[in-house]
Amino acid sequence: MFTVGEFSRLAQVSRRLLRYYDEIGLFKPAHIEAETGYRFYSAAQMSQMNRILALKELGLSLDQIRQLVKDNVSADEMQGMLLLRKAEIEQQLQAELERIRKIESRLGSIRDAEAGKPLNVVIKRSPVQPVLSLRRMVDSFEEGLEIFRQIRTALPNKALYGLSFCICHNEAMVERDMDLELGCLIEVKEHAPLPLSGGVLLSFRELPAVDQMATTVVTGAVETIHTGYAEIGRWVEGNGYRLAGLPREISLQLPRSADGSDLITEIQFPIESAP
Repeated sequence: MFTVGEFSRLAQVSRRLLRYYDEIGLFKPAHIEAETGYRFYSAAQMSQMNRILALKELGLSLDQIRQLVKDNVSADEMQGMLLLRKAEIEQQLQAELERIRKIESRLGSIRDAEAGKPLNVVIKRSPVQPVLSLRRMVDSFEEGLEIFRQIRTALPNKALYGLSFCICHNEAMVERDMDLELGCLIEVKEHAPLPLSGGVLLSFRELPAVDQMATTVVTGAVETIHTGYAEIGRWVEGNGYRLAGLPREISLQLPRSADGSDLITEIQFPIESAP
């Protein structure tokens, strides 16, 4: 048997926590000496203490922990709970990292504007472009990138198909319920529908020719693409043009890294001379 101090050291928990768990009936001493009131714990209780602490770290309430301890939840069941919690934390971390990248890219845009950095915008003509595409409502650009990957996987002979592209058909920028057209550029005049998983089809169509496209290239994850749009906006206003249609995003390189930082995107925005 161990004293409170000894068990506190062995279990790596504070005396105060042991006292509190005793008071609420969650973790009682193995023995209380009648004459002195001294509390003693046994080595056999270490497993129960670890179970309580693990459940606490999983974010469960004391009432939930009490019930699970009463039900003698197994290590395998706790492992399953841990995996769920791990997935939640990884999603939260990913969301926070995306926010940080977005903030960093906006600060970069501010510095470039303050320093008067030359705008890397090129004007070119876009001829009629045959494509295979589908149009879907998606909740995030990450979901759109996953569809891109499905499309590339489904192509029977990748050498015959060109770059991936995306057109957002919403009237303005949205973060959810994005009306996206996703597909790939091709160099043939006709093509049969190409099936994807879930019964979805890539259909042939032609993107119309555009006499003047303001274009720029952005290297970075989807959170940084806004910097290219800002450059085009400043160039258009400063050179006597106006926007004249929906922009196209051409993926010159789909991301290979986990954070998507090696994505290379060409933004193409139809423009015309301002009156």
